[in-house]
Amino acid sequence: MKDNDLTPYERAGINLGESAGWELAEAEGRLEAEDVLDRLEMMALYEFGENKDEWPMALDEEGFLTALGAEGKRFDGGISVHVWPNDHPPPHVHILKKSEPDGHDVKINLKTGDLEGDLPSWASQKQLKRMKALIIKHHQLFEGWWEKNHGEGDAIPT
Repeated sequence: MKDNDLTPYERAGINLGESAGWELAEAEGRLEAEDVLDRLEMMALYEFGENKDEWPMALDEEGFLTALGAEGKRFDGGISVHVWPNDHPPPHVHILKKSEPDGHDVKINLKTGDLEGDLPSWASQKQLKRMKALIIKHHQLFEGWWEKNHGEGDAIPT
């Protein structure tokens, strides 16, 4: 559905997380108290939020989304590989297992290929070896995701 097919209220409701959508809703008098509170919450999260490096979204200081969701790809074995848009250097990927809770992921450094942090209980050393091989095989893709989300300044040496 194109934006032209939507009513002004539907258009504004879809993208209140972006400054253009907010301005449209404001101009049309369509903002409600809940919208203002939601944006204030986003501003507070930007300023004071904990574990920002692990969030699957990025916010700016005005409470608007700058990126939503991580780049990701599913692979056999119930795992997926992701690059979070607001993550910290050094360049790395997060490997998640579908059946495991958030925060129980494997982080692999894209520069060195080393494990960052502890290996979660669901992953064995044999599985880690396979994950590292997967990272090597698809390194160019994951490197591109990192550069797309974090810019050339954190580019991975070739």
